[in-house]
Amino acid sequence: MGDVDLTADPIKTMYPAWVKRGRRIALINPTKYLGNLLLSGQHIQHLVAYCADEGVELLLVLDSGFRELFEPVFQAPGVHFVYYPRQLLKARRQRLKAAGAWLACVRDIRRFQADLAFTIEEDSVSHRLAQLSAARVRVSSTEARYRLGFDKYLQVERANRAAGERSIWFAYREIFSQLALPVPGEKTYPVFSSIAAKVPPIAREQTGRPLFIIHAGASKPYKRWPVASFIELASRVIERGYHVVLIGAGAGDAALNRAVLAGLGESHRQCTDLCDRLDLKSLAELFAAADFIVGNDSGPSHLASALGLPGVVIFGPTIEAIWRPLGPQTRVIQHRHVCLSDCTRQHCRQAYACLSTIQTDEVLESVPEVNAAVESAAVGSVSGIRSHNVRIKQNG
Repeated sequence: MGDVDLTADPIKTMYPAWVKRGRRIALINPTKYLGNLLLSGQHIQHLVAYCADEGVELLLVLDSGFRELFEPVFQAPGVHFVYYPRQLLKARRQRLKAAGAWLACVRDIRRFQADLAFTIEEDSVSHRLAQLSAARVRVSSTEARYRLGFDKYLQVERANRAAGERSIWFAYREIFSQLALPVPGEKTYPVFSSIAAKVPPIAREQTGRPLFIIHAGASKPYKRWPVASFIELASRVIERGYHVVLIGAGAGDAALNRAVLAGLGESHRQCTDLCDRLDLKSLAELFAAADFIVGNDSGPSHLASALGLPGVVIFGPTIEAIWRPLGPQTRVIQHRHVCLSDCTRQHCRQAYACLSTIQTDEVLESVPEVNAAVESAAVGSVSGIRSHNVRIKQNG
């Protein structure tokens, strides 16, 4: 490691070390969670701008599933991308191709010859790639795991931060700060520059009504509001003049959406199921054209919040203070007060009463603009209904 003292304060020693050694930084962040990438995205965008201004070469390692949506967000002179082939690695019938793609991913990271490679998540994929990066200085963002293959372990509290800094956004900020990298002052999402409002062709004939998005799915059962509640919500907003659009991906979300459609009876004509029909960019374009969203604690809810779409996010036992969306137009509903003392995400003796006790009335009361939007729709177009602050950077 030469003259780099990795036992000293990294803010005082690591920054000068990697600046002297070629000015090449690799952020290894192939998280599979859309919400995590959005919550850390402003820090990444800030780092991109800094590196472009200072002439520093930056390598971003991201999940391949996020390429189309996020590459334009993080694109700048001197920024290079490597994509982790997660979906291909899941394909059981393409093992040889998947192995080749994984090796190519590692090879491209090593070819970058980073002076500093660091992680911001705690997952094993990020750390394995960082260990294999061949960077001169390799830094892990967690000291609790992966004790081999790193030159420095940052001590960053994620779950029990001080009041006012509970959001995971602050944990990400601390990682960048400990590496003496610049950090933004305002807590928010990254700014998107290439998202235009666009309704998918399959739902285009229904655009005479304002669009109400529902995401009934989530990655974990303990995050899902009961499907019966979503059916009631969909029925009531249809009565108010909305067209409901169901979104999601995968077999679980598809089953939930089928249940919602079946539960609507004759009203299902004012409900379109777009599960597995949209890539992330198309989903973002739909959000830019829609008027409201109600969903569980999930990646799409964060994307909607990042794009300024008003709505409600329903939380179960997950710690809302850490993971709540950052958009000011997004309301959060959580009933942690009904939980027992031994309640955890995986164990609940009340069948997740924190979710089942949330009533549709409470959700609708959290979006009083719904009725106002319907009144506006009677005299204007759908495109004129939304007036909230969308975090989309206008071109030109």
